[in-house]
Amino acid sequence: SRSPTITTEKPDGSVIGNGQTGTHRPGMDLTFSAPKSLSMLAYVGGDTRLLDANMAAVKATLAWAEKNLAEARTGAGGANVVKTGNLLVALFQHDTSRNLDPQAHVHAVIANATQTADGKWHALHNDKLWSNNTLLGSIYHAYLREGVTKLGYAIGSVGKHGSFEIAGVDRNAVEAFSTRRAEILATAAEKLDNPENVSPQTLRQIALRTRAPKQDIANRGELQQSWRDRAAANGIDLSPVVEAAR
Repeated sequence: SRSPTITTEKPDGSVIGNGQTGTHRPGMDLTFSAPKSLSMLAYVGGDTRLLDANMAAVKATLAWAEKNLAEARTGAGGANVVKTGNLLVALFQHDTSRNLDPQAHVHAVIANATQTADGKWHALHNDKLWSNNTLLGSIYHAYLREGVTKLGYAIGSVGKHGSFEIAGVDRNAVEAFSTRRAEILATAAEKLDNPENVSPQTLRQIALRTRAPKQDIANRGELQQSWRDRAAANGIDLSPVVEAAR
């Protein structure tokens, strides 16, 4: 995601930056969003082991990215690009969509800093991280499928780039907790000439243009109870799926 320029100060007091100002973009945000069925089983069904599996998949994916995609520019004017094998990442686990539906996702905030073999710090050359975004998504889903299976769950439908849902949570149940996606599809149907063949890129653009501000959550207990009430109202019982997995 785009960010304003700031000054990044290292422990020794020097800065990583461009030109004489010592300013640069602070970093980038990669978001890893779990399947809706996983969010429902974790937050509504109560199997929080799935959240641990999700975080483990994110960390494994970032370890792969660190080993294979981390680079820095060195030399005069940043003429040389070298592999560094290290990233600075902060992980933030969130539990809701903007519509306050259950939606487990992790923001991986990658600092614009990496260390070369000589111990010097440089701004991160992030071209490979951006260009391999789809690959990172596929790797994440592969690690997550493995983790979910180890917890006793079966994998249901598998989509593009390895995205999947957990078996036992049907499509109607998923849609009952996907109000934000329903809004995006409704906008596509209203605005586009051929909404049946809309591309994922177009849907992402619609999502960005129509998203509401993030909402504060005054009482998480009440929110989670509202999810359980919605499940009951829609005839959704996740306990047999959780019990079978356990």
